[in-house]
Amino acid sequence: MKLDKTSALFFGTRIDSKLREGLALSKPGDKKYFDGSSEEFLRVIETPEEKWIGKVIRGGLSVTEVDDIQRNVLSILRRVAPNARIPASQVKIFVIQGVAVAVNQVIDDEGDEEEPPPPVSTGPYISY
Repeated sequence: MKLDKTSALFFGTRIDSKLREGLALSKPGDKKYFDGSSEEFLRVIETPEEKWIGKVIRGGLSVTEVDDIQRNVLSILRRVAPNARIPASQVKIFVIQGVAVAVNQVIDDEGDEEEPPPPVSTGPYISY
């Protein structure tokens, strides 16, 4: 088993029709909160099946920070799409592949000496 400290985490929710409508109707000044231009705010990530909106966070955060990040994601969504009510239980946490944080460490308890390949970043994974 390996503990990868280089991967980033994504705290987000799936974009359903109500949220998609709310984002489309958001004020021009509020677009900055989810256009991916700032790490402080949200970004849209597209998978082959669906789109998600959330925040990319460095791995290794403390468990006390999880609630703060969840509240932050929800408060930004309430601001940009006030008619789309998202319960806290809809915010999910995923590992982001291909996006690394500044720390380049892997803890390996399997005993093999092989180094993992360096993370590959092919882009910000933002789609509109």
